[in-house]
Amino acid sequence: MGKIPFLNKNSFLIISTLILSISFSQKMTAQDFSVNATPDSTLMVIGGQMDMTLEVSQAKDLTVIFPQFTDTITKNIEIVDRTTPDTTIIDDNRILVKQVLRITSFDSGLHYIPPMEFELASANLEAKKKTRSIGLMVVNPFEEVDPEKGITDIKAPIEAPFHLSELYRFLPWILGGLLLILLIAAGIWFYVKRRNPLKAFISDKPKEPAHVIALRELEHIKHEKLWQKGEVKAFHSELTDVLRNYIEDRYGIPAPELITSEILTFLKSVDLPDDNVLAKIRQVLEQADLVKFAKMEPLPNENDLSLMNAYFFVNQTKYEEPKSLDEQAQEQNKSQEVEQ
Repeated sequence: MGKIPFLNKNSFLIISTLILSISFSQKMTAQDFSVNATPDSTLMVIGGQMDMTLEVSQAKDLTVIFPQFTDTITKNIEIVDRTTPDTTIIDDNRILVKQVLRITSFDSGLHYIPPMEFELASANLEAKKKTRSIGLMVVNPFEEVDPEKGITDIKAPIEAPFHLSELYRFLPWILGGLLLILLIAAGIWFYVKRRNPLKAFISDKPKEPAHVIALRELEHIKHEKLWQKGEVKAFHSELTDVLRNYIEDRYGIPAPELITSEILTFLKSVDLPDDNVLAKIRQVLEQADLVKFAKMEPLPNENDLSLMNAYFFVNQTKYEEPKSLDEQAQEQNKSQEVEQ
């Protein structure tokens, strides 16, 4: 059987160097991360909440497992909420992984948070690191807390005696407010009375029927004899104004703001005695438009025709309230007296 030749001196040195290098590399890799746990404060009110931040500074190619908690860290410290680990790049080779735990405690006193263990996840490397222990003081600012009594109401405010003198400093504001309210009410009242203060103190008389007003104004135009004096445009303007106001009061059509064609369209939808009535009002309105806008000079008989048609339209469309039996009897008696 042949003998295994002994390694020479140079070969032994090379192999030893490789073994040491591999061991040192593994040890350095295992140590290439650091951990830390930092609370927002070391003092907390009982039942209050605060955040505790867990951080791992590590190389990019490592995977570090955070401590695994359920709903408590210790029996006196509970976890209310937690975030998922968040990664921040430090430089080309290192990263910072952070997780936030929101904690609370319902037991007053000094509590210790034990070191938290982080573990390197690797099949070839095994390394664990722990944070430092943390002291947390939980204080109770309440006079008495008895869990067996359950939740109690907030302490009622202390009742203090009321004095009228306390309102003296507010008296100018109160009087000013009342005066402002009275002024606003008076303004609204006068506005409703069509901005005429005298009407607030005078009872309204029954409004005259629309045809009575229109016929009276037509009589006034007739006696003015404007077109005979050469004021043809003024004659037709006053004539159409009377008819437009009459149409508005009689049918509720806003005739003063409408043009002739719009007025005629509205009148077609109301209950007129016959088509002849619509033809009469059309002649008056269109004749006036020609005079006012086209500067037409109508013949004398055309001016008289417009006035006659205005009378005709009002008389044919007027509405009179039905007379009472007493009024009918009085009229009948008068007619009989005249006949005798």
